[in-house]
Amino acid sequence: MQAIGTHARVQVQRVRELIAWPAFASRSWCAGFLAGIHDAEGSYSDGILRISNTDSEIIRRIGESLRKFAFKFVIEHVPRETSRPIEVVRVLGGLKEHLRFFHGVDPAISRKRDISGQAVQSAARLEVDSIEPLGRALRLYDISTGTEDFIANGVVSHNCYARPSHAYLDLSPGIDFETKIFYKADAARRLEQQLGSRSYVVKPITIGANTDPYQPVERELRVTRGLLEVLERTRHPVSLITKGTMILRDLDLLSSLSRDALVNVFISVTTLDVELKRSLEPRAASPSARLRAVRELAAAGVPTGVFVAPIIPAVNDCELERIVAAAADAGAHQAGYVLLRLPHELKELFRQWLQQHLPERAEHVMSLIRGARDGLENDPRFGSRMRGSGPWAQLLRDRFALACKRHGLACGRMRELSCAHFTPPGRGAQLNLEL
Repeated sequence: MQAIGTHARVQVQRVRELIAWPAFASRSWCAGFLAGIHDAEGSYSDGILRISNTDSEIIRRIGESLRKFAFKFVIEHVPRETSRPIEVVRVLGGLKEHLRFFHGVDPAISRKRDISGQAVQSAARLEVDSIEPLGRALRLYDISTGTEDFIANGVVSHNCYARPSHAYLDLSPGIDFETKIFYKADAARRLEQQLGSRSYVVKPITIGANTDPYQPVERELRVTRGLLEVLERTRHPVSLITKGTMILRDLDLLSSLSRDALVNVFISVTTLDVELKRSLEPRAASPSARLRAVRELAAAGVPTGVFVAPIIPAVNDCELERIVAAAADAGAHQAGYVLLRLPHELKELFRQWLQQHLPERAEHVMSLIRGARDGLENDPRFGSRMRGSGPWAQLLRDRFALACKRHGLACGRMRELSCAHFTPPGRGAQLNLEL
């Protein structure tokens, strides 16, 4: 509505009644008023929610309405030389209070309530208060993408080939994978026993080949930390693969191992597109956080590479060259890639993800996958399962090799690690690794 026009006194009086301030402002009126004034005069940017006006009565009503909902705020006076000064009402409390404002008041203009990139801060203690079994599965939503602090054990990724391991244990590769995690009790002591066995022959160990060794629960369990302490003390070669940034916690051990060519680290970077990362790997570290980890590891002298994995045709393959360039800029010394694999347990999960997020190209993606797998959706053969076959797969190999050459990165396998520095611990019984 642009204007109301009338010449009848009764009509003018009715308009005045409709727009008059109420004698008593109810909660519903205050909510509607705050929504309207935010749409008209408010803004939200850089984590600041503010509403500005030159009318003192409007400013007073804004304050009263905010108090009705227990919002804390300040009023800032902004003088102007050629016109009336502006009063700016700024809502305090950070994103958690701003979200309460948006949900409770519900202004209409969506661009004025965009919270992308804002962090939720709280003074509350981070602990489990209680656990209630609901008797059914519910979808979880990550509201702290990139921080690795979230409600679930396990870094969830629809492309993770570790999911079949859960099927082997009679658990679902879907919801069970996202909510249940296994670890080896007393793993560090048992590893030390194994290394001390008289029959043990030293050879490099890879940690993270099946699932990420830096799960969020590692902060408390410190299983990976314990294993690295044993390996560092015995000077045993090790390679680590992760998509998280918690590996920086163990930089002291990795730096020590690197001095004798005893360690390789690979960081998995699937995409540089934040929006794609949120849907494909909703609880894993952000692309920028992963590249920062590469940069800090490399700066500390730890040989670090990047896995572009998995490469999904018509989804993230277009980013291959940019990821390699970003890896080189961060200080990576080599790069590798893995073509998407779809074992039986993953096919349906991946199809569901395509239909939910990329329905318009779902069949095209599956067609390209079949074209790179000899007409099948998965190829279990050792020689080709990581790279694929056919023209599209060959083009991918050529592009990757050229990108690595252009940016001076070694292409392919991890560098050889030294076994010459190994010092066995005290001899013990042979390790029995039970879950």
